[in-house]
Amino acid sequence: MESTNPFPIRVIVIEDNPNDQELLHRQLCKTPLGEHVLFFTDPRKALSLLRQPDSAPLREGLVALFLDINLPYMSGIEFLRRTRGVEGLDGLPVIVMTTDPRPDTLAACKELSVSYIAEKPVTLSQFSKVLADLFHQQQTISA
Repeated sequence: MESTNPFPIRVIVIEDNPNDQELLHRQLCKTPLGEHVLFFTDPRKALSLLRQPDSAPLREGLVALFLDINLPYMSGIEFLRRTRGVEGLDGLPVIVMTTDPRPDTLAACKELSVSYIAEKPVTLSQFSKVLADLFHQQQTISA
C-alpha cells in the first residue's frame, strides 16, 4: 500500500504487514489527518525521502511516525537511529508497533525517545487511544 499522496504529508507509517497497514489507515482516516498519511513497506525508501535536502518542509510538517520494529532490509530501531539526527525529526513523536517487546527493544525505544510502544496485534481501541493521546498532546495540529 505504498502511497503517492501529494504534500502536505503529516503522518508517515512504515509497516510491511498489509493487515496492520489497513487497520492503521482506517483509524487515521477518522482523524483530521486521514488524507495526509504516507505509507511505506520499505524503511529504506522512507529514509531516503526524509534525508533529501529538499524534504525539509515535509519533515517540519510531520506530526507522527508509526513504525514497525520487524521490517525487511532494516529494523525499526535502526531506522530510528538513522533518522534521529536528521534536522526536523529529532523530536517527532514515534509510535512503535512490535510483536516482540523484548527488553533490548524496549531499552532502545527509550533511548531513542519513542512516544508509545504498541504490542501487536494492535487492537482498534489501542490505536484509538494512541491517536487520542497524540492529538491531545498536540492541540495545535491542523491538516
